Amino acid sequence: MYLLGISLFILSLGGCGKHNNTENESQTANEPWITLDMDTIEADENGQFQLTGKSDYSSFSANIIQNRNGISTQETRGILKIDKDGTFIWRNIFIDGKDPTTDISFSSYKEKEKIQYQVKIDYSKFVAKQENDKFVEEKINNEMPALLEEVVTSSENMIIKIDRKYNSYRSLLVTVPLDVKYERNSVKKKYMDTIGFLIQEKTASTLYPDKKQIPYITFRYEKTNEFLGATDLINRRKFILYDKTNY
Repeated sequence: MYLLGISLFILSLGGCGKHNNTENESQTANEPWITLDMDTIEADENGQFQLTGKSDYSSFSANIIQNRNGISTQETRGILKIDKDGTFIWRNIFIDGKDPTTDISFSSYKEKEKIQYQVKIDYSKFVAKQENDKFVEEKINNEMPALLEEVVTSSENMIIKIDRKYNSYRSLLVTVPLDVKYERNSVKKKYMDTIGFLIQEKTASTLYPDKKQIPYITFRYEKTNEFLGATDLINRRKFILYDKTNY
């Protein structure tokens, strides 16, 4: 009887162990192969955001699901970096619009598994910057016409007129007398430097309140509309001569 009791006790323990293993396997099977660290994300002032998480696999794709006119499409956005352990960071994601939620999908290459998530996006910083940019742009449009007229007047006929280029005052089109065309290249270059620095000095604080940039300027001759030169793309305090014909 004593031995029979021990045998039954061992069998009962074995049965419990088998049941627990089956339960653990069931729980593992129900867990998603990829998880996100957070389901609520804050976008930066440029409207970009990033997602981080962990995957069972180290090779998979990530896409944004877009719905336009009732048609759903998957689009690649941002930069996805996956470590060997499956930890990933998906940077620089930008989506047109400011919808509070976004659907995303992941697809493993080798295992052919797919999963979708819906994340909440906080665009408050992006919206605030857009509102501030709009206010600044309105202020610029109100102040610049009179300011440019003042610059033209103070130039003592060195400048015929100043227009905005590409519908923006941050890029200016400066018309100069045609007589400049028939000067030596050294005189043309000095002419651009003189009026270019004058325009930048007078307008920079209005166009860029943070004082981190100065306007881009293109110079052209009156009547012919040929280009004299323009601001260097890298160094805006440097002017490049286009018309290099010496007279």
